[in-house]
Amino acid sequence: MIDFSSPAWHQIKKYAQQELERARIANDAQLSEAHTAALRGEIKALKKLLDLPNQARRAVVVESDL
Repeated sequence: MIDFSSPAWHQIKKYAQQELERARIANDAQLSEAHTAALRGEIKALKKLLDLPNQARRAVVVESDL
């Protein structure tokens, strides 16, 4: 399990946010179709990485005492 309050996660998050911004700016340029597709894939992967804390919360199953 990933500790989303750890310093390591915060460093990873900061890096991913910076890379996401860089990829978004690069994607705004006039690029070939292949390069645009690659950047969009990178953006999607970075967004999934940044969403890991939300995915972990959604995966928690709360069991009823009933």
